[in-house]
Amino acid sequence: MDLLTELALDRIGFGLACVANLFFFLLTLATRVKNLPRSLLLAWSLFNTVWAAYYMLTGFAPYVTPVSLLLELSRNLVLLLFLLAALGSAEQSLSLLLKKRSVQLLVLTISCWALLCYLQLISMNLIFTGSLAICVLQLALLETMYRKAAANRWQYKPLVLGITVCALFDFILLAESALFGQVDNQLWSARGFVYAAIVPLLIISVRRVQAWGINVYVSRDIVLQSSLVLAAGIYLCLIAVAGFYIRYIGGTWSNLLQTTFLVLGFAMLAVLLLSGAVRRKLKVFIEKHFFANKFDYRVKWLELTRQLRLVDITKSDQYQTILQTWINSVNYSRGCLVKLEGTSALTTLARINRPALNNSETELLKQYVQQFAGKNWIVDLADKKDPFCQKHNLSDIDIQLIIPIHSDNDLWGLCLINAPDVDRQYLNWELRDYLMLVAEQISSYLQLMQASQKLSENAQFAAFSRMSAFVVHDLKNIKAQIDLMLTNSIKHRTNPEFINDSFDTLAAMQQRLQNMLSQLSSKRAESSQDTMISISSVVREVITQRCAAKQPLPQYNVRRDAELVLNKERFASVLYHLIDNAQHATASDGKILIDVNCDDSQLYISIQDTGCGMSAEFISERLFKPFDSTKGNAGMGVGAYDALHFARQHNGQLQVESTEGVGTTFTLILPLH
Repeated sequence: MDLLTELALDRIGFGLACVANLFFFLLTLATRVKNLPRSLLLAWSLFNTVWAAYYMLTGFAPYVTPVSLLLELSRNLVLLLFLLAALGSAEQSLSLLLKKRSVQLLVLTISCWALLCYLQLISMNLIFTGSLAICVLQLALLETMYRKAAANRWQYKPLVLGITVCALFDFILLAESALFGQVDNQLWSARGFVYAAIVPLLIISVRRVQAWGINVYVSRDIVLQSSLVLAAGIYLCLIAVAGFYIRYIGGTWSNLLQTTFLVLGFAMLAVLLLSGAVRRKLKVFIEKHFFANKFDYRVKWLELTRQLRLVDITKSDQYQTILQTWINSVNYSRGCLVKLEGTSALTTLARINRPALNNSETELLKQYVQQFAGKNWIVDLADKKDPFCQKHNLSDIDIQLIIPIHSDNDLWGLCLINAPDVDRQYLNWELRDYLMLVAEQISSYLQLMQASQKLSENAQFAAFSRMSAFVVHDLKNIKAQIDLMLTNSIKHRTNPEFINDSFDTLAAMQQRLQNMLSQLSSKRAESSQDTMISISSVVREVITQRCAAKQPLPQYNVRRDAELVLNKERFASVLYHLIDNAQHATASDGKILIDVNCDDSQLYISIQDTGCGMSAEFISERLFKPFDSTKGNAGMGVGAYDALHFARQHNGQLQVESTEGVGTTFTLILPLH
């Protein structure tokens, strides 16, 4: 029962950790991968085994003996080297890793720290605080490793999770130890169990990882996030040390002062981490001192492309979206997009977070146009050494950068942007080239927008012209009816039945003319007015009322009639087009036969003539092409096209069979249901 006392719980935990880490060491040793990260992971698991065995056998508290001190710092150093090796190339050797200045500085710092601790030249609180700083560095490297694993994140996730749990536990343990000057017994007893519990995660990761080493591309966001994590850890270490000294010198008020200080310290940390200004200034500092380029061009280009996709040329805010994209490309806050009309007139297309151009700004821009119209030159009005700026009074100017927009080597417009002094970019060669690249991309998009608008207008005019062509074609049909009526009036003008039929025909023509005028005034096609009609009756009306004035007169045969729900006028017009084409292609002594038939599912109307016929090439390339007529000025070239469109509109077909010198057969097939 003595083994189950509180005093022995820590030994049981470290015994489990010793066995688990030994098993992990042997399993990793059996893997086929042979490289530096795997070797360092083996070393770390071996150090963990020895470390756990030492505490299991001795029962000492950490950092109280030279051996425990060396074991703690050695395993932490090996873990840091493993994380650095995993973040580098998998092919590098230990000697190449140790040649890096950052690694040399890390090893030297921890070695000096270990010497000071070993010689007992510093207090226990500082020992705990130093170890706490090492935990913060481990957490920052783990965060970077997880972020940059990318496609291999599934492989590294258990490993990162397991080591992070250990690092966070040590962070809590050491933070409390640094605060109170001694190790908490309950937390210390749980440490061995925690290290034993994470071994299964490490085993899973070893089984998943195909090849150690993550080829890291260090972006600005990664450096920013890692810097914030590292700074937060260092800040917490300082808070812990300050809290300890407040408690040490605070006397009876120590608990109150310490609690107040810690609450205010954590509140200040939250404010700093969530502050946009702090993050922005830190990012600018990192970009200035740690990167050769001002921008992460890959990210900027993706953002620019993504925002340009949001532009909708059908909406009135299209120029506003483009200006917002331009401003975001350099992280500015306000701007104006201006188009040059003629040689000097300026039209504002969009503006964001700024008033309209005042007289001083308008006059300045006119001077810029006169001087730089033929040059692709960006002017920085914040540059007092620029000759253009020295010639003008800029006190009433809310512009920093004037960026030209060119189209076909002519100045199309200007983009004017500005920002508060803290966010302004210095116009060096890099920013100038970047802005010119953005200007070229957005300029191309602006030209595409204008071309699309012109194309849309032309399409509307083309649609109106096409509709007008159909109206003219229908007018020809009405003229044919009038001609037929005048021809018959010579013989039947005294016949009362003929007079009645003439008035009915005139009423029908008046209705058709009214429909055509309605189409032209509303700029849209005729609305469909479908009714139940008899096919044979419509065929007979078309032949007797529209086609009787030409020879040869069509003959029709109704083998089986049908009734369909169709627009009668449209259907009659399609039949007239096909019959009229047959009459034009057939000599007066030829024949035209119209056959009406149907089965259980489809209606068949065939129009067969003995005319000149058509070649296969003509049928495939010209027959159904609108506005292509073989009748010269007498035709509009829309009859066959309209018939094909009508058939497809009603889920039917228009079949053509023709032989030159023999004749042609058109077959209109429509579904009955």
